[in-house]
Amino acid sequence: MASGSDDSGPPAGKPAEAGHPRAAPADPERDPGASGKIATAAALGEDTRRRISGVAKDALDAGVSKLGSGIGSLGEGVSRLGELSHIPVVGSGVVKLGEGITHVGESLHELPKVARTRRGRLLIRSVVVGFVLVSTWILVIVGLQLHGNDTPDFRPNAEQVLIDLSRGAIDEVYEQASPRFQEVVRKEHFIDEMSDLAQTVGKFREITAVNDTLVTTGPTGRVGRVSLSVAYAKATCKVSVSLHDDQGHWKLLGIAIELPPELKISQAQREERVKACKDPMDIKHCDVHTAADAILRQLEAGRADQVWDAATAVFQQQEPRAKFIQLQLEHLAALGGYRRIIAVTEAKLAIGGNSATFDALAEFEKASGVRTVFAFHRRSKTEAWRLSSLKIVLPMPRAADDGMRADLGSGSAAGPAAPPPAVAPSHLAPRDAGPR
Repeated sequence: MASGSDDSGPPAGKPAEAGHPRAAPADPERDPGASGKIATAAALGEDTRRRISGVAKDALDAGVSKLGSGIGSLGEGVSRLGELSHIPVVGSGVVKLGEGITHVGESLHELPKVARTRRGRLLIRSVVVGFVLVSTWILVIVGLQLHGNDTPDFRPNAEQVLIDLSRGAIDEVYEQASPRFQEVVRKEHFIDEMSDLAQTVGKFREITAVNDTLVTTGPTGRVGRVSLSVAYAKATCKVSVSLHDDQGHWKLLGIAIELPPELKISQAQREERVKACKDPMDIKHCDVHTAADAILRQLEAGRADQVWDAATAVFQQQEPRAKFIQLQLEHLAALGGYRRIIAVTEAKLAIGGNSATFDALAEFEKASGVRTVFAFHRRSKTEAWRLSSLKIVLPMPRAADDGMRADLGSGSAAGPAAPPPAVAPSHLAPRDAGPR
């Protein structure tokens, strides 16, 4: 006989076999304890989820607050960077960007309080989107400004100028300088100043620091200036080199060197530097005295043409050869033969040693104390001096000589002319004119 079916399911500890239905969940109505367990589990799960959500929100709020503080610090740094900028437009733009970033950072610091409501979360999204758009726009503008005002690196240009000046190529530096510089600075003055500087500071060694660089645009075009700390053999000096953009090439526009206190040169030391020789009356050891004496003896011998031929090109351009020869013949007739130099007023060398002046009083047969002023030039110290300028000051005629000339000119067979009228003392010849 078939036995009845058992609804209790498989025995405890054994898995349900095929064909045996699973045990139905506990019915709360039949088993009141089961419903209590389910409710407790559900409450525990909900509480756990709330705690996890709260911890996550707190962590997110703390992160956002820290992010806000960091962005605020970043904004302050960007503002300081803008204040240090030497480009006015860019500097002001960067400062405003830094202030904006600082405000955004402060806002982000307060966001956790606002983000607890639905409206606050919407506001946060709007703020973030606006911040991204505005920041992108400002960064693009600043980038364009920085690209358009890119400051060149003037260190190589300045270093080449300082090297050339130190090695004595002052002529080359002047010739390669800007036309604006050549208009306002004479070549001789520039050579003297740079030669004196070389003697004061010694040889150029290196540029130790670039302190400042600036580019401006004005009526003459673009002008750049670089401030440097330069080490020389005797001291470290502050040097400022100005450059002019001439047809796409940066050329020297000016140079200024600030000497340290220990290198200040007194007037006596400077005069000692420009002495032509220790004793200007020593014709054997003073080369400018020797050159002046030789020229005066050539003129006495009637060789003015040789003096002109041996002079510098500048002298020959200023004084035509025929005119110079005629003028020296007139001087020879008025003064007579040259005898010697009796006194030296000035014997001075230029700082570079390539030019000299010799101001002296000479004695002639018909006059004594005649002022003769020579200017000499040479390309190097190994060459002989060449005449670049000559000035002979003829003495004023005496009253007695004028009367004698009048007698000789107006005499006739009838007898001598009447004596000349008296001459006022103020018309007498100067004391250094000497007898005629």
